[in-house]
Order: sequence, then C-alpha cells, then structure tokens
Amino acid sequence: MATTTLKLEGRLDSAAAAKLETGFATEAGAITEKGDKAIIDLQDLVYISSLGIRMLVLAIKQFHKRGVEFATVRPRDNAANELLISVDLASHLNMVEDAEAAHAQAHQIW
Repeated sequence: MATTTLKLEGRLDSAAAAKLETGFATEAGAITEKGDKAIIDLQDLVYISSLGIRMLVLAIKQFHKRGVEFATVRPRDNAANELLISVDLASHLNMVEDAEAAHAQAHQIW
C-alpha cells in the first residue's frame, strides 16, 4: 500500500487549471489499488477557479470508486479555504490542517 501526494499550489485559475488538469488526472488515476492512500496538498493554494474545483471533484470520485483513502491538507489562504467550504467541497475532501496531520491520519486511521 502506497501513499501518494498530489500538490496544487499558487493560483489555480482557469488558465492554470487547463494546463494542469491532464497531469493531475493522470497522477490521481495512477492511484488504483484498493487500500492505497492519497494526500491532496492544497496548503499553498491561494486561489481556485471552477475548473480547479472540477479537478478536485473528479479526483475524489476516482478515489471513492477505487477504494482509495485520502486526506486533503487545508489551504492556508483563508479565501481559498472559504471557497471550498462555501461550495460544500470541504466536507468531501477529508480536510486536515497540515501535511503532518495528513501523514498521521494515513498511518493511524487507514
């Protein structure tokens, strides 16, 4: 069982999301074994557009379908964090405060 970290940082606006979407989907899609673990690290994310939100939704759908356990490191930027809460995505992302908490959750709970 492996733990893979998927990191998104900076401004995930429409242009950036369009460039990153294929690579992010490929990395998320490579986590295929039931029991594998993923950490989505949004700690350094300062902005996320609707395309960025779409990327996250598709990744967590893939994880659920495959039985991949995951946690998401909450953005330190308050605006990005509040946006994830306001679109009701935070509750589906298994949010934790930092990378250390995500790794601890991966080793203790899963």
